[in-house]
Amino acid sequence: GGKFPVGTLISHVELKEHASHRAEAGSLSLECLNENGRWIAVKDDDGADGVKGGEEDGDEREGKETPFSFSFAGGREKKKRVKKVVFELPVPKDEELLSKPSRHLNGRVHSVCYKAELHENPLSSSSSSSSSPPPQFTPDRKFYHAECCEGLWVCVSHRCGKDILAKACALVRRTIPEKQRSLWGAFRSPKWAKDPGPMRIVVLDNRTNEEAGCIPELQDGSRGRNGTSCPFVFTSREDFEEGVGGGSWKPFQLTVHEMTHGADMVIRQLIDPYFHYQVALLWEKHADKFLIQRQKQETYRWTAILANGRQVVREEQAPERYCYAAANRDEFLAECHTIAQGLHERSDDYKLCSLSTPEELGKAMPDVVA
Repeated sequence: GGKFPVGTLISHVELKEHASHRAEAGSLSLECLNENGRWIAVKDDDGADGVKGGEEDGDEREGKETPFSFSFAGGREKKKRVKKVVFELPVPKDEELLSKPSRHLNGRVHSVCYKAELHENPLSSSSSSSSSPPPQFTPDRKFYHAECCEGLWVCVSHRCGKDILAKACALVRRTIPEKQRSLWGAFRSPKWAKDPGPMRIVVLDNRTNEEAGCIPELQDGSRGRNGTSCPFVFTSREDFEEGVGGGSWKPFQLTVHEMTHGADMVIRQLIDPYFHYQVALLWEKHADKFLIQRQKQETYRWTAILANGRQVVREEQAPERYCYAAANRDEFLAECHTIAQGLHERSDDYKLCSLSTPEELGKAMPDVVA
């Protein structure tokens, strides 16, 4: 039987049958029980309810258990949270870290904190010195409109336009304190990152489908424009206009979320490595509050018709589902900050948790907003 929460993206299903058949002649469908008690087909992103099937290393001999794969889309996956903070060893010594932790550490912290794991600075005689000059960055003016916001570089592709640069800089200056903006300019990437730093914001154009790999610093096959990949905080032009998804998200919601990931790494490297565990323990304490409270139990049914004519039907009650804030430590911080900025008021999942406004967050988690 298959158990799928509402809005789950199902990319692979295996059917194992003791029979001789070929998968490409079979079919698979998923239905949801609606409010009127009727089963309706769950559509994929293109509005179709057909399901693609294909044979995967199958053995068609009679009596063998033969795997077949099917894939179909049904919405965005909702991740369930990990229940405990894991303290990985060894515990670092203070001299191994770029900044001294405010409290005793219980385990390993993020790689951005370790002197030996950072890109060497060509302007410094010692890569392990906490007083090393910051990475030098000069934006490529052939690709970017750019402005340095007191240390924090905002780079906007020409296709986005200068008006988007102005809006992005205004958001940065009213959201990130000036003292912290200066630290973004001093941030150095770990050696596993392609670019040495500093941490910076890059806005790409959704209308022409600009993606991360097109920027001058990368020039590779990197996909997407909505995410943080050290030292780049990528976001999309639409977030400064109508909002992502044609307005389904509030303007600035995506950028504030991704900026929080960038700020998180800056804080852990240059202010306090203990912030790594401070946030993790808050996530562990509060993540269950992001359990989505349904008004009724949701029921799903999936049907598979195999090439030999056999029909397999399963009805399942949907399992518990959490908001994205419960996924892990990093998303907890980013989503809570976005809520605190008043940018999640349109989010149905957070409304069902009564955690979509700054007031609700402050009442439920005063130690998070303190």
